[in-house]
Amino acid sequence: MVVDARVSRSKEKVVRVTLDLLAERGVAGTSVEAIAERSGVAKTTVYRHWPTKADVVLDAIATCIEPARDPDTGSLPGDLHELVGGLCEALSSTPWAAFMPSLIDAAQRDEEFARVHHRFAAAMTAPLRSALARGVERGELPKDVDQDEVVDLLSAPMFYRRLISGGPLDRTYAERVVDRVLRAYR
Repeated sequence: MVVDARVSRSKEKVVRVTLDLLAERGVAGTSVEAIAERSGVAKTTVYRHWPTKADVVLDAIATCIEPARDPDTGSLPGDLHELVGGLCEALSSTPWAAFMPSLIDAAQRDEEFARVHHRFAAAMTAPLRSALARGVERGELPKDVDQDEVVDLLSAPMFYRRLISGGPLDRTYAERVVDRVLRAYR
């Protein structure tokens, strides 16, 4: 199938404009009308490729989110330092960090965004769960550890600093959190 270069350019422009609008206005303030107006792409063209606002927003977001990687350093502390440190970096420097709060808000108000948010959260925490499972297999954690609780304890401080307190969010902080959580479970 040959893809028309004009179609590709229009879609790229719509995605770029959508990301800009999300960063400026959040999900609630972004509309297909605003996307069409700013991009210069007809509203009917936008709807031809994305039947709903949620579709275009989610496609745009997908372009700036790297899939979570699952490092296996050979030790649970090493894996968790890498994963939680990477989360800190993502929350501090990636484009999605700018509009993540409005996505969380949209997930509270819209079923479609809620479903996507839950899939996204599951994909983001999958490497943490893999690392914890390896830690249990190697005897670094008790067999009966509540992995959901550990994931919450490892990730919640990062989101709290990003969304609430505005405190420093770096690998040093991530390592302190990991070390304290592991000490509590050993």
